[in-house]
Amino acid sequence: MFILKSETYKKGIIYSSLFNVGGKSVAFIQQWLIGYYFGTHSDTDVFFFTYNIILFLSYFFLNFTTSVLIPEGMKIRNQESDEKSKLFLNSYILTYGLIGILLAIIALLDPIRIFSIISSFPDNVITDNLALITWCLPLIFLNITVSIMTEVLASYKYFTAPNLVTFINYTLGILFIVFFHNSLGINVIAIGLIAGYILNFFIVIHFMHKALHWKFIHISDFRIKQVFGSGIYSQAGYIVYLIALYVPQYIFSQLPAGSLTAINFADKLLSIPSIFLVAQITNVMGIKINQLTALHSFSELSKLTKELTLWTTSGLFIAALLISALSFPIIQLLFSWGNYNPDMMSITARILSTMIFYLPFSFLFGIYIKIFNASAKQNKVFYLQIVTQGVTLALYFYLIPKFGIYIYPASRIIPYILATVIATAMLKSTLKEMKMFRLLIFHLILTLATLTILCFDWMTH
Repeated sequence: MFILKSETYKKGIIYSSLFNVGGKSVAFIQQWLIGYYFGTHSDTDVFFFTYNIILFLSYFFLNFTTSVLIPEGMKIRNQESDEKSKLFLNSYILTYGLIGILLAIIALLDPIRIFSIISSFPDNVITDNLALITWCLPLIFLNITVSIMTEVLASYKYFTAPNLVTFINYTLGILFIVFFHNSLGINVIAIGLIAGYILNFFIVIHFMHKALHWKFIHISDFRIKQVFGSGIYSQAGYIVYLIALYVPQYIFSQLPAGSLTAINFADKLLSIPSIFLVAQITNVMGIKINQLTALHSFSELSKLTKELTLWTTSGLFIAALLISALSFPIIQLLFSWGNYNPDMMSITARILSTMIFYLPFSFLFGIYIKIFNASAKQNKVFYLQIVTQGVTLALYFYLIPKFGIYIYPASRIIPYILATVIATAMLKSTLKEMKMFRLLIFHLILTLATLTILCFDWMTH
């Protein structure tokens, strides 16, 4: 396929970012159509809750892939051979597939009971949406398996592979919703995603076989000592992060029908600049960081880190200011028609206006995590995740019940402010050539500006 081709890092950022913003735009259109056709009710709440939980599960495996398996696979490729690297990665591709199937089967055994435990939805809401929940479950296997294969392609500099998957998934999702929303009802959302993932599954397998001469039936040593020795810290910390993602979903499922959907729309709107401006650059630069670390080019790595930290973060803060100022007009433009509830959309606008300042700090956090993982400092990642997500959970449990859902953005941003300051101090032992004073001053200015904006928003509403 001409879209999938090996690229340089600079072109990788440009091409994959452009392709990714298209994919995420299509994803948002799919989310928008859900609200347009089905409104903001308990059934849309159930879908977003279920799909988010499945995504959180896939994030656990994706983190292990990007922080441990890909760096180890690239190390084997550079120091031993490409064939041994393929055999190593293939062992985990097959393992992920088996785990995904097992998790889906377990969930299918008693979905009502499982769902009543992990959510706060009333029993009648769960029962009424049992078919929708069941249709979502195959996405566990499909998401986990397709994700690891696209990350493998990215490690071979096929940076557009993850974005192509997103584009296909949500394009089919849109087509299914538009043409079958009357005949299939709310279930059409999950059915469209399944169709997209199945198509992606076979496209990626075909491409890996043709372009990389991948042989999926061959496996090798799992290298347990190297992988789990470093991976245990990364995953332990990431579990806390996933809990911090899950807790708000649990809390929001207690709110009036449509509230979880409204908050989800704010998150999805945030994800467009977040993926385009944060995750894409972070992921592509993560490959570059892995390579510089493997080659012991620490001087060049220090220079790259400084440029990313100062200039890219400043650009993200300016973008956040612009989006925040335009949040209410944006929501009015997007959600003033169809079956949207105006009261729910006011929630979306208010949360978006402050949540957007999460962007610069999530970028800094992501870059630091990439550096620590590439340097086999997963213990530092573990400590950072424990502090960040521990504070996040504490703020969620204390602030949201006391002050309501509009404190949610501050509860999410403040821990990352703390984490990036700590990470900057920890970075000195990894990049000894890095001059930290200017970096710390920059952090202080960014923090004060963000806290001032959060305080002003709270006092004026």
